[in-house]
Amino acid sequence: MQRILEGVSRLVEHTEWVGDVAREEFAERGHQGFMANLLPQPVVMSDAFGVFMARIFRKPGTRVWGFKEVRYDQEFCVFLQKFLPGTRVVFVVRDPRDVLSSLDEWERAGWWKPHRTLEAIEHWKRVASSFLETTSVPVLTFRYEDYILDPEGTAQQLGEFASLDPRGFDLSVFGVKVHNLGATWERELRKFDELPPGMRALLEDEGLRTTAKAYDYRL
Repeated sequence: MQRILEGVSRLVEHTEWVGDVAREEFAERGHQGFMANLLPQPVVMSDAFGVFMARIFRKPGTRVWGFKEVRYDQEFCVFLQKFLPGTRVVFVVRDPRDVLSSLDEWERAGWWKPHRTLEAIEHWKRVASSFLETTSVPVLTFRYEDYILDPEGTAQQLGEFASLDPRGFDLSVFGVKVHNLGATWERELRKFDELPPGMRALLEDEGLRTTAKAYDYRL
C-alpha cells in the first residue's frame, strides 16, 4: 500500500508541476495541442485514491472502515491523511519482551528466521517511537496488556474515538488468541529470562529502551 500511496503522490506532484500548462493547452487547442503531461487536477487524483481504498477495505453500507498493519509508522499515517482527511489511527503497542517470546516460539518451530526477529524488533522501535510524537493525525494509543485486561473499557474508549456505539462491538474476540494463520491453540512460550542471550540482547539498544520506558515498560 505504501508503494501505491507513493505512486499517487508522485502523480499529484507531477500534475501540480506541469499539469496546469497542459490543461490550458488542451482547453485552447484540443487534440491539436501538445498533449504531453495532460493529467487531471490534483484533487481528482486524490479523490480517486480515496475511492480505490474504500473499494478495497470498505464493506458496503459501513460508515467507518479501516485496515491493520504492523509496519506503518506515524509518518505513513500523516502521508495517508493527505489523501484521506478523515484518517484516524488506533495504535496498539506491546511489551517488546513478550514480542520476543512470541517470535522465539516461531523460530523454534523452524519457519521463522533470526534475521526476521531482528527486523521485527527494529520495526517495533521505529513504529513505537514515531507514535510518541504529536502530529495532525488523531491517534488513540493502547498498550496491548491494558487493552486485553479491560475489554469493556477498551470498547468504550474506542467507541468514543471512532464515533461508534460500543454496544455493537463483539467482545468475544478477546476470548480467542490467534497467533498465526488458523492457529488458536495454546502456545509453548518461554519467558523472557529463558530466551537465548543473543535474543535478549536485542533489547539492549538504548533508543529502544528509552521508547519502551515512555510506554511504561521497564526493561
